[in-house]
Formats: sequence, C-alpha cells, structure tokens
Amino acid sequence: MTKTTTGSSRLTVILSWMIALICFVGGALYIWKMPSPDQEAMDLQMKQQKNQKSRKSLTEKVKQEQAQRALPANYARQLVEQSEVLVKKNLEEQVKKFQTMAETMRRRKDDMLAKVEKRKLSWGAPADANDTSKARAIPQARNPSANASVEELYAVLRDYEAEIQQSHLAVSAAKQSLSKGQSFPEVYSSLKAGNSRMPSFDELIRMQSRDSEWATSAGSNASGGLEIKSTADLNNYRGLLGQATRQAGLAQSRLEGLFGAVRQAGNSGSGMRQGNGSPGNGGSGGNGSGNGNGTFSAYSGSKLSKEMVKAQALPGRRFSKDAERKGWLYINTWYMIGPWESFGREDFSIVHPPEVSIDFDAVYTDGQIGTGIAETDSDPLKVIGDEVQLDGTLRWKFMQSESMHNVPPVTTGHSTYYAYTELYFDEATTMLVAIGTDDSGRVWINGKDVWRDYGTSWYNIDEHIAPFQFRQGWNKVLVRLENGGGGPCGFSFLIIPQNK
Repeated sequence: MTKTTTGSSRLTVILSWMIALICFVGGALYIWKMPSPDQEAMDLQMKQQKNQKSRKSLTEKVKQEQAQRALPANYARQLVEQSEVLVKKNLEEQVKKFQTMAETMRRRKDDMLAKVEKRKLSWGAPADANDTSKARAIPQARNPSANASVEELYAVLRDYEAEIQQSHLAVSAAKQSLSKGQSFPEVYSSLKAGNSRMPSFDELIRMQSRDSEWATSAGSNASGGLEIKSTADLNNYRGLLGQATRQAGLAQSRLEGLFGAVRQAGNSGSGMRQGNGSPGNGGSGGNGSGNGNGTFSAYSGSKLSKEMVKAQALPGRRFSKDAERKGWLYINTWYMIGPWESFGREDFSIVHPPEVSIDFDAVYTDGQIGTGIAETDSDPLKVIGDEVQLDGTLRWKFMQSESMHNVPPVTTGHSTYYAYTELYFDEATTMLVAIGTDDSGRVWINGKDVWRDYGTSWYNIDEHIAPFQFRQGWNKVLVRLENGGGGPCGFSFLIIPQNK
C-alpha cells in the first residue's frame, strides 16, 4: 500500500493556509483602518482649511512686502506732491471760510464790547466793571503765506479756531453782563471755552504713527519734514493728510454751531454755507436732493420706470456707435474701498485719499474700527451677509454686482466709501447719465465734479439724470458714497445715448 500524502504536498497545504490567514488578517486591518465617509469629509475640510490658511498667509506676506517696498527719492517727492494737491486746496478753502467767520465774530465782539464800555454804572459797582481790555486783546489769526505747506495751513486754521472761540466767549460775557448788570471782567473770567479743539499737527503725526518714531529729514518735501522712503511711509502720510482735512472739517462744524448756521443743499453757498463746488472742498455743485439735516427728503427725480429699465438694461463698460443695441447700460464692475468714518456728516468737507489719487496698491490705516456686514447680495433694501471685524485697514477690492445696484465691500453706519471704474467709447459721445445713491453721494467723471446729493434718502435709479460729453477712449468715473445710518447702502450708474 502506498501513501497518498507526501512531505512536499503537506508543506504546500501549510503554506496555502498561511497565505490565506495573512490575506484575511490584512483585509481585516484594511477594513478597520479605512476612514468612514464622515471622516473623509473632515480630513478633506481640514486639508482645504490648511491650504487656504497657507494661501492667505502667503498673500498677506506679499501685501506686506508690497507695502514696504522702497521708493526712489524723486518718485517719492512726486507722489508727496500729488497727494497734497487736493488736500492743500481743501485747507485753503477752509482758511477762507474761517477768515469769514473770524471777521463776522470780530464785528459781533466789537459791537458788544462797545455797548459794555458805554454802559452807565450803578452806584456801588466796581470801577472796572466795564473794563474790556482782556477781550480786546484776543490775538488775531494770521493769514498763511504764499505756497503754504499743509502743516502751515493747518496751524493757521487752529489759530482761527482759537480766535473765533475766544471772541464768541467775549460776546457771551458781554451779553450776560449787560442783561444782568454784572461786572464784565468777572463774567468773562468765569466763562471757559469748550475743550473741543483741533489737535496740533504734531499730535496728528503721533496718532497716525501710533506713537512710534517717524523719522524726519531736512530734504523731505513732506510737511513736518517727514521721511517718505517706502510705500508704507507714503500710505501713512496720506493717512496723516486725511486726518488733517478731517479735523478741519470737524472744526468748521463746531464753529458754525456758534453762529447757529444751518447747512443747506442745492446751490453754492456763501458765509457759513458751503463753497464753490470745486473738488474736495465740500461745496454744492448743482442741484442735490435731501435737506442736509439727516431727515428723509421727498423724491423729485425724473421718474424713470425702474421695472422697465431693469428689464431692458444690460451691463457693460464699452460703448460703440455702431452697436445694434441702443438701450440703457448699467455699470456693475467697480473697484471699491471703505469704510472711512464720516462722523454723521454729509457735506463732503472731509477728503479721503481716493479723491487725491487712485492707487490700487495703497494700504490705508485710518478706516473704521468695529463691526460691519460683508454683503453677499445687492438688494437695495436689505443688508444680507456675515458680520466681520474692522481693524481700520483699507484696501481696494474688485466688486462685480449681479444687478444694476452696487453695494460696498462692508456695510456700516456713519461711513464713507469710494468706487472707481473706467468706461470706453470708440468716439466722443454725449450720453445721458442716471445716478442713484443711498444715502448721499458725489460723482466725478474725468475729474469733473458732476453731481452731489445731500441728506438721507431712499435709493432711486433716477435721482439725477443729465447729459455728459464722454471723450474718445477711456473715461474715469469716481463715486463717493455716504451711509448716514446703519441700514442698506449702495448706488447705481447707468448711461444711454442722449438721442434715444
């Protein structure tokens, strides 16, 4: 009898079982270690977040490097001059207004002091009861020199502010002493001027530099001799210029309150009202809507059919006379920046950097601080989006709306925004321009101040309709938008051939 199993066949069986066992254990381990669908999603999300954080970190690094890039000396001087053009113009206009106010207050003071000096004293009254020598000795502000620097213009405004406040104090003391039969020197010495004053230029520098040292140089053409060697220095300097115009505008409001002046919109003003309509000076350039006192105004626009325009209008930034379509075009692609703090004022006397020059690489540090809504919808009646934190840093952002209504990057109350775009025409063309803003707004086309809207008003597409002659090629459009309250904010800009 022969054996049916040999040693070699027994070894084969053992190996087969071992391989099967290893495969079983390996399969079990694979199944045990294999992530669940939920775990895969979490891992993918964590990986995406990590990549996003890495890209964001890289972007911030690039932005920081751009902000710190060096500027050639001659180019830096040129940029400083460009940055100061409208700021100087604004401050010069403010000086004229302060001069007018100072002269008016001097006349009031002289009239009242003359009445005090002529007053008959009652028996027992102090011998010096009508002594007005201290009030007569109030220093008068000097006029700025020709080609004055921003720092000098600002200092002159501070001097005028001090003089007007002191003169107003003398007027108040004279009225009180006359009405109550009191000693003028006693009343005058008891009254104190308000604490609200323009900070000095050095204080502005410390605020802008956050109390860090800002180097100076005798060869610098910037005010205060501040060194401008990099884009970071230039942005800081532009922020300083913005602070100067802002403080001048606030001082103007305080001083106008001493006269009981009420701002009105619609026509160029005189005296305590606004100036002559030149860019950056807060003047009224044409008929605006709103009454300038924060109340809603009755709408008296040209009554376009919003629904018809909405149904027929198309987006676009290029216009050709040979185009078959001749209807309304709405502009829905803009570079936007903001918010800056408006302090609840809507008279455009505070000038921000975009009114001086458009620099898409600029980073500004004087924006609003707090919270706002990053809008995800262009609805003109609702604010839809997530709440975001604002740290005062502002950069230009490309925005494209899905409708004719454009909203700012972040919506807040008491805020100022700017929107910039360019329109192309294959030949010079006269177009009707329809503008609507919520709340107030101001528009420049090719540097020309074409429209201003004062006061808090609802959004309408036809708040202003007027013809404008666009030149051949690219045309620059800058919109300033003010949000007086905490609600929605936005604007629209439409064009159509004038003969259509």
